[in-house]
This record gives sequence, C-alpha cells and structure tokens, in this order.
Amino acid sequence: GQTAINLRRGGTNAMARRAARAEIDVALVEDPLRTQNRVLSLLTVLLLLSLVFAVLWATNPARTSVLVPAVDIGLNNPVALFAETPLPATPVPVLLATPVPTVTPLPSILEVSGSIAYVAREGGQTDIWAISIGGARPIRITNSPQDERDPAWSPDGRRLAYASRQNGNWEIYIYDVISGGTQRMTFDLSFQGRPSWSPDGDLLVYESYQGNNLDIYILRIDGSQPPIRLPGNANAPDFSPAWSPDGRRIAFASWRDGNQDIYIFSLDDQTVTNLTNTPTRHEDYPAWSPDGEFIAYSALDEGLEKVFIKPSRDPNTAATVVGRGRTPAWSPDGLSLVFAVDSVDSTQLIANPVAGVGVVTSIIPVPLGASHPVWTGALLPVALVNSGGLPSPVTSPLFIEQEELRQQDPPYRLNPITGVQVEDPLL
Repeated sequence: GQTAINLRRGGTNAMARRAARAEIDVALVEDPLRTQNRVLSLLTVLLLLSLVFAVLWATNPARTSVLVPAVDIGLNNPVALFAETPLPATPVPVLLATPVPTVTPLPSILEVSGSIAYVAREGGQTDIWAISIGGARPIRITNSPQDERDPAWSPDGRRLAYASRQNGNWEIYIYDVISGGTQRMTFDLSFQGRPSWSPDGDLLVYESYQGNNLDIYILRIDGSQPPIRLPGNANAPDFSPAWSPDGRRIAFASWRDGNQDIYIFSLDDQTVTNLTNTPTRHEDYPAWSPDGEFIAYSALDEGLEKVFIKPSRDPNTAATVVGRGRTPAWSPDGLSLVFAVDSVDSTQLIANPVAGVGVVTSIIPVPLGASHPVWTGALLPVALVNSGGLPSPVTSPLFIEQEELRQQDPPYRLNPITGVQVEDPLL
C-alpha cells in the first residue's frame, strides 16, 4: 500500500514537472513579441546591408547598375535590390572635335586685305620686303649683295618692279612673285629708278639720268621698243613718276618753276600742270587714288614730314593734311593711305583713313628708316609665305689685308752693368 502511494506520488510529481515544462515550451513557442523582434532585427540587418551596397555602387564611376524589380522577403515588405551590370570587355573611345582657334579680327581699316611691299635696311643692306595684311612676319623679296629699292606692284599684284644696282648700276627689274623669276628691263650705263606701272600692265614709266639731266621715260616691258623720253621735259630735273588709273595722265615731281612741286602731264594733249605750286614746301612721292580723283604726296612742312592729299583736277583747292609721315600709298579700296612714320628708334607702317571712317592703325613695326610702302589687293602666294622668303644676303669683303704679328718687347728687361761688383748681381 505504501509502495503504491509512493508510486502515485512519484508519478504525480513527474507528471507535474512534465506539465510545467510543456507549459514553458508552449510559452516559448507561442510568444509573438519575441518572434516579431527577431524578424525586425533580420529586416534591419538586410536594409543596412542593402544601403551599404547601394552607396558603394553609386560612388564607383567604373561600374553601372540597374534597378531590379522589388523582391518580397516574406513580411509583406518588398525591398528593392541592386544588380550589377557587367561592363563591356573593350571600352569604346570617345572622339572629341579639336577646338577651332579663334581668328583675331582685323581692324576695319585693314579688312580690304592684300599685301604690302616696302624697303628696309638691315645689316648694312637695303632690300625689299613684303607682308600680307594680318600676317605675322614679313619676308625678304630681294637679297642681292647690292641694294634694291622703289618697289611697285603690277595691277594684278603678280609682279613687282623695282630698282637695283646688283649689276653695278641702278637698273629696273621685274620680280614674279608666283614663279620667283627676275627679269632685267633696262641696260643703260646711267641711273634708273622709281618705276610705275600703266593700268594695263604693259608699260613702265620711270626716272633716268641721261644727258646730264634727270628725266622721265616710258618702256614697254615686252622689249619691243626702246625707252621713250616723256615729251615736254624742261631743263629742270623731273622725277618720281606715277601713272594714273585711267592711263591718260602721269604725275611727277619737278623743279621747273624753281621749287620742287607736283606736276601732271597729260598724254592726250601733252600739257603740263603744276598741281601744288607751294614755294614754302618741297613735295615728292605722288600717288594716285584708285579712282584717279586725288593725289597723295609727302613734303617737309615746318620741319616735319607730312602726308597731304589734293584733288588731281583742281590746282586751286588747298591740300589736306592727312598726318605726319612720308612716302604714301593708297589702299586698294581708296579709303585709306599707308605711309611710314619715324620714331626715336624705329619706323611704323601705318594705315590712316582719308574719309573720316576708321582709326589710324599700325600695320607693322619696321627697321628705322624703312620707306616706300606699296599696297596691292592680291595676297602673297602661299608657297612664298611658307618658304619664309629669301635668306639674308652674303656679301664678300672688298679687300682682305693680312698683317704679320710681331712679338712685342716686354715693358721692362734686365740690362748688364759693367765695372760694378756686388754680392747679389741679380737683385
């Protein structure tokens, strides 16, 4: 009986313990708050990992990613994930257009373009140089061992007439800027200079010292006729001729009336007209405007070299001062003049408007004393510009003297003294 009671008590205790454990297990399994906390923790970890991955992907420029549709991870809370898109095996180069340099605009007065030839002395040598309007560097056109001067463009801008003494005497030559060839035009034993073209490019007028007088001559460039002396010359010197654009008049400087003035000779009636007639000034270097209505020239006025313009058909109209300078030439459009202006240590070739349109513009600084600019509407040939022009001339010395160098005596030396006895004779 006691044993049965103990068994019942033991069984009761065991069942009680089992029931209590079951209640604890049920409580652990069925606790919803704890389950929810675990799920939220897992979700938080996943969100943090996704955020870190997204930041790393977004800050890496070498990788590209696309957004994948939202994935449901089980708690009715879809999360967007990122998937990596593979990069192409070979990168495609990006071709960028080379930026086009901005062209520096020319001043309005120089928009007529063209080329300017002028005379400059460098290294004891006088040569003819040329530069395109807007060009960066002038080029040498002539480089003979002797001097060249008085350039004159042909009407088409292809040829350049000038004076040179490369063969021992001042003669007229023509340089072809296209072919680079040079042709001698005069063969006198006298002086020739200051050539000027006829409008058709078939004739040259120039000055020549013959018969003990300086006169003006006309020459056909094909050599079919000998030079012809201009009719109406007086015993006074005539020089610096310039052919009019209409081909019927020739302007020149002369001392016919006892003063150096600008005159006009008519090829139609062979009359001569004193255009300037100024006893107080000595005019020179006449230049016709492209329309033939005006003549520009330079003169020493009150101690200063100045450039003037005057109507070619009205000697009674007063001349207009353009500015300080010398040896003027017209632009191809007739709206401005180019001439040389000297400063203390250099010379400037400037373009000066004659109709009040535009401003005075410096074309290029040149060596001191440069002169005789002439302007053509034609551009210099590309081949000539690319060649850089002719090199500097190489001149041979006139005489070489060889002097034998002799050894010079020193400023002092020892001389023996006879009849004297001393202990140290060399002191």
